Amino acid sequence: MNFRIFLLALIGHLIGDFILQSKYVISKRFNKKVKDMVIGNLLHSIMHFGVVSILLLVYLLSNSAFDLSTYFQIIFLILVLHSIIDIIKSILVSKYPFWKNNVFIFLLDQLIHILVLAFLSFQFNLSSILAQGRIIINNYPNNIPIVDRYLILVIVFLSSTFGIGIFIKIFINYINLKDYKNFINKGNKLVKTPNLDIGVNNGGYIIGILERIFILLGMSIMQPGMIGFVLTAKSIARFKKLDDSSFVEYFIIGTFVSFISAIIGGIIIYSLKIIPAIK
Repeated sequence: MNFRIFLLALIGHLIGDFILQSKYVISKRFNKKVKDMVIGNLLHSIMHFGVVSILLLVYLLSNSAFDLSTYFQIIFLILVLHSIIDIIKSILVSKYPFWKNNVFIFLLDQLIHILVLAFLSFQFNLSSILAQGRIIINNYPNNIPIVDRYLILVIVFLSSTFGIGIFIKIFINYINLKDYKNFINKGNKLVKTPNLDIGVNNGGYIIGILERIFILLGMSIMQPGMIGFVLTAKSIARFKKLDDSSFVEYFIIGTFVSFISAIIGGIIIYSLKIIPAIK
Protein backbone atom coordinates (compact mmCIF):
# COMPACT_ATOMS: atom_id res chain seq x y z
CA MET A 1 0.00 0.00 0.00
CA ASN A 2 2.71 2.46 1.00
CA PHE A 3 4.59 1.99 -2.27
CA ARG A 4 1.52 2.80 -4.34
CA ILE A 5 0.86 5.90 -2.24
CA PHE A 6 4.43 6.99 -2.96
CA LEU A 7 4.00 6.40 -6.70
CA LEU A 8 0.76 8.40 -6.80
CA ALA A 9 2.26 11.24 -4.75
CA LEU A 10 5.31 11.29 -7.04
CA ILE A 11 3.10 11.50 -10.13
CA GLY A 12 1.30 14.44 -8.53
CA HIS A 13 4.65 16.09 -7.81
CA LEU A 14 5.84 15.68 -11.40
CA ILE A 15 2.59 17.06 -12.81
CA GLY A 16 2.63 20.01 -10.43
CA ASP A 17 6.30 20.83 -10.92
CA PHE A 18 6.81 20.22 -14.64
CA ILE A 19 3.41 20.57 -16.33
CA LEU A 20 1.13 22.88 -14.33
CA GLN A 21 3.75 25.37 -13.16
CA SER A 22 3.41 28.37 -15.49
CA LYS A 23 5.89 31.14 -16.24
CA TYR A 24 3.67 33.49 -14.23
CA VAL A 25 3.95 31.32 -11.11
CA ILE A 26 7.72 30.94 -11.57
CA SER A 27 8.15 34.70 -11.96
CA LYS A 28 6.19 35.23 -8.75
CA ARG A 29 8.04 32.53 -6.82
CA PHE A 30 11.45 33.98 -7.56
CA ASN A 31 10.50 37.63 -7.20
CA LYS A 32 12.41 39.69 -4.64
CA LYS A 33 9.17 41.18 -3.36
CA VAL A 34 8.01 39.15 -0.37
CA LYS A 35 4.33 39.51 -1.31
CA ASP A 36 4.89 38.16 -4.84
CA MET A 37 7.12 35.37 -3.50
CA VAL A 38 4.42 34.28 -1.04
CA ILE A 39 1.69 34.42 -3.72
CA GLY A 40 3.78 32.43 -6.20
CA ASN A 41 4.66 29.70 -3.74
CA LEU A 42 1.08 29.57 -2.45
CA LEU A 43 -0.29 29.08 -5.97
CA HIS A 44 2.34 26.44 -6.70
CA SER A 45 1.63 24.55 -3.46
CA ILE A 46 -2.13 24.67 -4.05
CA MET A 47 -1.66 23.11 -7.50
CA HIS A 48 0.45 20.35 -5.98
CA PHE A 49 -2.06 19.87 -3.18
CA GLY A 50 -4.95 19.64 -5.66
CA VAL A 51 -3.32 17.08 -7.96
CA VAL A 52 -2.03 14.84 -5.15
CA SER A 53 -5.37 15.10 -3.31
CA ILE A 54 -7.28 13.90 -6.38
CA LEU A 55 -4.89 11.01 -7.07
CA LEU A 56 -4.89 9.82 -3.45
CA LEU A 57 -8.67 10.29 -3.21
CA VAL A 58 -9.14 7.86 -6.11
CA TYR A 59 -6.89 5.42 -4.28
CA LEU A 60 -8.81 5.97 -1.04
CA LEU A 61 -12.11 5.15 -2.72
CA SER A 62 -10.69 1.98 -4.28
CA ASN A 63 -8.80 0.65 -1.25
CA SER A 64 -10.47 0.09 2.10
CA ALA A 65 -7.09 -0.37 3.82
CA PHE A 66 -6.29 3.30 3.18
CA ASP A 67 -8.29 5.14 5.83
CA LEU A 68 -9.53 8.72 5.70
CA SER A 69 -7.38 9.99 8.58
CA THR A 70 -4.18 8.77 6.87
CA TYR A 71 -5.34 10.42 3.65
CA PHE A 72 -5.80 13.84 5.27
CA GLN A 73 -2.57 13.49 7.23
CA ILE A 74 -0.51 12.76 4.10
CA ILE A 75 -1.96 15.50 1.89
CA PHE A 76 -1.71 18.07 4.70
CA LEU A 77 1.95 17.24 5.35
CA ILE A 78 2.68 17.30 1.60
CA LEU A 79 1.19 20.80 1.39
CA VAL A 80 3.12 22.08 4.41
CA LEU A 81 6.49 20.47 3.69
CA HIS A 82 6.37 21.24 -0.04
CA SER A 83 5.61 24.89 0.76
CA ILE A 84 8.47 25.09 3.27
CA ILE A 85 11.00 23.60 0.81
CA ASP A 86 9.89 25.92 -2.00
CA ILE A 87 9.90 29.05 0.18
CA ILE A 88 13.44 28.26 1.33
CA LYS A 89 14.50 27.84 -2.31
CA SER A 90 12.79 31.12 -3.29
CA ILE A 91 14.56 33.00 -0.49
CA LEU A 92 17.94 31.56 -1.49
CA VAL A 93 17.38 32.35 -5.19
CA SER A 94 16.34 35.92 -4.35
CA LYS A 95 19.63 36.28 -2.46
CA TYR A 96 21.74 34.39 -5.02
CA PRO A 97 20.00 34.90 -8.42
CA PHE A 98 22.37 32.58 -10.31
CA TRP A 99 21.06 29.65 -8.27
CA LYS A 100 17.85 29.75 -10.29
CA ASN A 101 19.71 28.22 -13.24
CA ASN A 102 22.06 26.06 -11.18
CA VAL A 103 21.68 22.45 -12.25
CA PHE A 104 22.89 21.12 -8.88
CA ILE A 105 20.30 23.19 -7.00
CA PHE A 106 17.62 21.85 -9.35
CA LEU A 107 18.65 18.22 -8.74
CA LEU A 108 18.99 18.74 -4.99
CA ASP A 109 15.54 20.37 -4.84
CA GLN A 110 13.94 17.43 -6.69
CA LEU A 111 15.80 14.89 -4.54
CA ILE A 112 14.58 16.52 -1.32
CA HIS A 113 10.98 16.57 -2.58
CA ILE A 114 11.15 12.88 -3.56
CA LEU A 115 12.68 11.86 -0.23
CA VAL A 116 9.96 13.78 1.63
CA LEU A 117 7.27 11.98 -0.37
CA ALA A 118 8.93 8.62 0.31
CA PHE A 119 9.14 9.20 4.07
CA LEU A 120 5.55 10.49 4.20
CA SER A 121 4.24 7.51 2.22
CA PHE A 122 6.03 5.04 4.49
CA GLN A 123 5.14 7.00 7.66
CA PHE A 124 8.76 8.04 8.31
CA ASN A 125 9.85 4.41 8.61
CA LEU A 126 13.27 4.02 6.98
CA SER A 127 13.32 0.25 7.46
CA SER A 128 10.05 -0.04 5.50
CA ILE A 129 11.52 2.01 2.65
CA LEU A 130 14.63 -0.21 2.52
CA ALA A 131 12.50 -3.36 2.73
CA GLN A 132 10.37 -2.15 -0.18
CA GLY A 133 13.53 -1.48 -2.16
CA ARG A 134 14.73 -5.05 -1.58
CA ILE A 135 11.34 -6.41 -2.64
CA ILE A 136 11.50 -4.47 -5.90
CA ILE A 137 15.05 -5.62 -6.65
CA ASN A 138 14.32 -9.29 -5.94
CA ASN A 139 12.69 -10.96 -8.94
CA TYR A 140 12.10 -7.63 -10.72
CA PRO A 141 9.58 -6.88 -12.20
CA ASN A 142 7.43 -9.95 -11.48
CA ASN A 143 6.98 -9.02 -7.82
CA ILE A 144 5.57 -5.59 -8.70
CA PRO A 145 1.75 -5.54 -9.09
CA ILE A 146 0.58 -4.66 -12.59
CA VAL A 147 -1.12 -1.45 -11.36
CA ASP A 148 2.15 -0.26 -9.83
CA ARG A 149 3.99 -1.06 -13.07
CA TYR A 150 1.66 1.24 -14.98
CA LEU A 151 2.18 3.94 -12.36
CA ILE A 152 5.96 3.55 -12.78
CA LEU A 153 5.45 3.85 -16.54
CA VAL A 154 3.65 7.18 -16.01
CA ILE A 155 6.48 8.39 -13.74
CA VAL A 156 9.12 7.42 -16.30
CA PHE A 157 7.12 9.10 -19.08
CA LEU A 158 6.68 12.37 -17.17
CA SER A 159 10.31 12.39 -16.02
CA SER A 160 11.79 11.54 -19.43
CA THR A 161 9.69 14.05 -21.34
CA PHE A 162 8.64 17.11 -19.32
CA GLY A 163 11.12 16.72 -16.46
CA ILE A 164 14.17 16.29 -18.68
CA GLY A 165 12.97 19.19 -20.84
CA ILE A 166 13.17 21.50 -17.82
CA PHE A 167 16.51 19.98 -16.81
CA ILE A 168 18.01 20.60 -20.27
CA LYS A 169 16.91 24.24 -20.17
CA ILE A 170 18.58 24.73 -16.80
CA PHE A 171 21.65 22.72 -17.80
CA ILE A 172 22.22 24.71 -21.00
CA ASN A 173 21.80 27.99 -19.12
CA TYR A 174 24.17 26.73 -16.44
CA ILE A 175 27.01 26.04 -18.90
CA ASN A 176 26.30 28.94 -21.22
CA LEU A 177 28.47 31.88 -20.16
CA LYS A 178 26.43 34.22 -22.35
CA ASP A 179 23.39 33.60 -20.19
CA TYR A 180 25.37 34.46 -17.09
CA LYS A 181 26.45 37.72 -18.73
CA ASN A 182 22.79 38.60 -19.18
CA PHE A 183 22.69 39.23 -15.43
CA ILE A 184 24.95 42.15 -14.55
CA ASN A 185 24.87 43.48 -11.05
CA LYS A 186 24.59 47.28 -11.30
CA GLY A 187 23.63 49.12 -8.18
CA ASN A 188 21.97 46.01 -6.74
CA LYS A 189 19.76 45.83 -9.84
CA LEU A 190 19.78 42.92 -12.24
CA VAL A 191 19.79 44.03 -15.86
CA LYS A 192 18.73 41.49 -18.43
CA THR A 193 19.68 41.79 -22.09
CA PRO A 194 17.00 41.21 -24.75
CA ASN A 195 16.32 37.66 -25.86
CA LEU A 196 17.47 37.29 -29.46
CA ASP A 197 15.94 33.85 -30.03
CA ILE A 198 13.41 33.90 -32.86
CA GLY A 199 10.85 31.16 -33.37
CA VAL A 200 7.79 29.54 -31.91
CA ASN A 201 7.34 30.21 -28.21
CA ASN A 202 8.90 27.23 -26.37
CA GLY A 203 9.34 25.56 -29.77
CA GLY A 204 12.57 23.81 -28.81
CA TYR A 205 11.06 22.59 -25.55
CA ILE A 206 8.00 21.15 -27.32
CA ILE A 207 10.12 19.53 -30.04
CA GLY A 208 12.30 17.98 -27.33
CA ILE A 209 9.25 16.48 -25.61
CA LEU A 210 8.01 15.01 -28.89
CA GLU A 211 11.40 13.54 -29.79
CA ARG A 212 11.72 11.90 -26.37
CA ILE A 213 8.20 10.44 -26.65
CA PHE A 214 9.19 8.95 -30.00
CA ILE A 215 12.41 7.48 -28.55
CA LEU A 216 10.58 6.17 -25.47
CA LEU A 217 8.12 4.39 -27.74
CA GLY A 218 10.90 2.97 -29.91
CA MET A 219 12.92 1.64 -26.99
CA SER A 220 9.90 0.30 -25.09
CA ILE A 221 9.01 -1.93 -28.08
CA MET A 222 12.69 -2.71 -28.76
CA GLN A 223 12.92 -0.80 -32.05
CA PRO A 224 16.03 1.36 -31.45
CA GLY A 225 16.33 2.06 -35.17
CA MET A 226 13.59 4.68 -34.70
CA ILE A 227 16.18 6.86 -32.94
CA GLY A 228 18.01 7.37 -36.23
CA PHE A 229 14.88 8.86 -37.77
CA VAL A 230 14.57 11.37 -34.93
CA LEU A 231 18.23 12.40 -35.17
CA THR A 232 18.00 12.82 -38.95
CA ALA A 233 14.83 14.91 -38.76
CA LYS A 234 16.29 17.07 -36.00
CA SER A 235 19.54 17.65 -37.92
CA ILE A 236 17.68 18.66 -41.07
CA ALA A 237 15.50 21.09 -39.13
CA ARG A 238 18.59 22.76 -37.61
CA PHE A 239 20.78 22.47 -40.71
CA LYS A 240 21.24 26.19 -41.33
CA LYS A 241 22.20 26.84 -37.72
CA LEU A 242 24.89 24.15 -37.72
CA ASP A 243 27.35 26.66 -39.21
CA ASP A 244 27.41 28.42 -35.86
CA SER A 245 30.05 26.59 -33.78
CA SER A 246 28.62 27.74 -30.45
CA PHE A 247 25.13 26.59 -31.47
CA VAL A 248 26.50 23.20 -32.54
CA GLU A 249 28.04 22.64 -29.12
CA TYR A 250 24.81 23.33 -27.26
CA PHE A 251 22.80 21.44 -29.89
CA ILE A 252 24.93 18.34 -29.38
CA ILE A 253 24.89 18.63 -25.58
CA GLY A 254 21.10 19.07 -25.47
CA THR A 255 20.56 16.27 -27.98
CA PHE A 256 22.76 13.81 -26.10
CA VAL A 257 21.11 14.56 -22.75
CA SER A 258 17.68 14.25 -24.37
CA PHE A 259 18.46 11.00 -26.19
CA ILE A 260 20.25 9.33 -23.27
CA SER A 261 17.41 10.11 -20.85
CA ALA A 262 14.77 8.87 -23.30
CA ILE A 263 16.73 5.70 -24.08
CA ILE A 264 17.13 4.91 -20.37
CA GLY A 265 13.43 5.65 -19.83
CA GLY A 266 12.48 3.37 -22.73
CA ILE A 267 14.64 0.54 -21.36
CA ILE A 268 12.94 0.89 -17.96
CA ILE A 269 9.51 0.78 -19.58
CA TYR A 270 10.52 -2.30 -21.60
CA SER A 271 11.82 -3.99 -18.43
CA LEU A 272 8.41 -3.61 -16.78
CA LYS A 273 7.03 -6.14 -19.29
CA ILE A 274 3.75 -4.37 -19.88
CA ILE A 275 4.32 -3.37 -23.52
CA PRO A 276 4.98 -6.22 -25.97
CA ALA A 277 8.13 -5.88 -28.07
CA ILE A 278 7.86 -5.80 -31.84
CA LYS A 279 10.21 -8.21 -33.58
